[in-house]
Amino acid sequence: MPIDRKHRREMLFGAGAVLFSGIFRLVLEDTVISYHCILALILLTVYLIWLFSSRRRFPQRGMRRLLTASALLMMVWCIVKTIRYEFIPADSFLSRQIWYWYYFPVIMLPLLLLMATFYIGRTDSYELPAASPVAFIPATLLAAGIATNDLHQLAFRFEHGIPNTDDRYSYGPLYYCAIGSMIFCLCGILFKTLRGCTRKQFRRSFVIPAGVTTMAGLYLLLYTNDKNPLLFQRMYEFPDITCLFFVSFWESLVMTHMLPSNDGHEEFFKASLINAGLADSEMNVVLHGENSPLPDKEQLKEAENGEVIKDGMLLKVQPVKGGYFYWAEDIRELQQINMQLEETRSYLEEENAMLDEAQHLEEGRRRTAEQNKLYDSISRRLKPNFDRLSERLEVLPDDEEGFRNSMKRAAIDAVFIKRCSNLLLLAGSDGYIDSGELALSVGESLGYLELSGIFGNAEIPRGKKLTADTVLLMYELFQAAVENALPALNAVMVTLDFGNGIDYRIELDNEDKPELSAFEKRTALLGGRISAESSDGSCFITFSVKGGGGE
Repeated sequence: MPIDRKHRREMLFGAGAVLFSGIFRLVLEDTVISYHCILALILLTVYLIWLFSSRRRFPQRGMRRLLTASALLMMVWCIVKTIRYEFIPADSFLSRQIWYWYYFPVIMLPLLLLMATFYIGRTDSYELPAASPVAFIPATLLAAGIATNDLHQLAFRFEHGIPNTDDRYSYGPLYYCAIGSMIFCLCGILFKTLRGCTRKQFRRSFVIPAGVTTMAGLYLLLYTNDKNPLLFQRMYEFPDITCLFFVSFWESLVMTHMLPSNDGHEEFFKASLINAGLADSEMNVVLHGENSPLPDKEQLKEAENGEVIKDGMLLKVQPVKGGYFYWAEDIRELQQINMQLEETRSYLEEENAMLDEAQHLEEGRRRTAEQNKLYDSISRRLKPNFDRLSERLEVLPDDEEGFRNSMKRAAIDAVFIKRCSNLLLLAGSDGYIDSGELALSVGESLGYLELSGIFGNAEIPRGKKLTADTVLLMYELFQAAVENALPALNAVMVTLDFGNGIDYRIELDNEDKPELSAFEKRTALLGGRISAESSDGSCFITFSVKGGGGE
């Protein structure tokens, strides 16, 4: 993203301030004028500007925390260094202790910025692993070891054994560990930075970070050259060059777009074609795209509570830190499509209603046709019974006794027709009939037989699913046996047993056996057998099916 005007001004001011401080020190170093406080104020201003700029520009919260800690550490280092040079004698114990503690930021600053590089290329919600603070333990121990150098002199070995800043000294293992730690972190920073850039970025954009790194490395290599220091060594002391290196290196990554930031909103909105913008907390539009419509405060306040649609534009508002982000979507084409879909929906609803009505009519016709077909089938099957009942009712005896007997016989025929019709209707549903229906049919017929003085009893268990043909056959067999035994019939007994299949038995107190030829073919189709026997003035009719006939 391009660097915006505000950041450009901050960079120019910082570069000018750093250059001025170096020249200022170079001019006054051989004079008696005290310049450390003035230089400290200049550099503190640069660090403070970088602190607020970093917190404004980088989206990751973890990166902002690390850069804030780095800037604060630089400012503390600058203040302590100034106090040492301005107010504390150079050969004092406190001056030497401050010198030792210089190496705390020398060790910590590279570590903090190395951790910050882990956020490069990550999402805004990325956080360092929970174990990352462990890295500060060896760094703190190393800094504490240098701070206590007077006890062991493992960082600096003084010539006369007694620490004194005027004595010559040599470097010990802790010093080299501190420098090694710094170099290790620098290499890690370079590795993490280079790893995140493409080959094209490296060729085009890595010149500035490489130049900053080269200058810092050259200063570090020539740091011990006290006799003939180079110009920039005279302009900046080791603490200043260390802090300025990290600030410059970090900003070079931003300048070359190797490190993304959320700066440059104004340029972004000017360059983009999106219908969006930013408003402050009072709903005043601060930034908006060139082609973006400019909504008023009332529209934005209304859109904060819900979407606003006006003139084919959908306006939405989302609260952000310090204000609101709004965007508009052109939904005129979508509205036109919705209108077409609404018209299509209405047409389909009408069409669907017509189809439903036609389907209902067709279902009604089909049900009527099926019912008519069923009724025709029942009429054909029971036609002989209807004809016999009609003949019986057309010719009735004139005497009262004969009339009563004829009506009783008519009632027996009528109940058979009614019950047989009911069984035929039940058979039309799923092809099975409960044995209870047979019990009801036989029981009702026996009830009408009792009107003629004929005793009857039926033992038919219920709850057994039987095929419709089996139930019809058993009821018709009962009716045929009764009609054959009339009028000499006085008692009838009907039993049904499901022990080893179906065992249906009719017992009449009349030796006349009915004609069973009409039932034999139907019995064979059901896989059963039928028989009639006479004995001791009674007739026994049996129908049996082994192992089946129902479910």
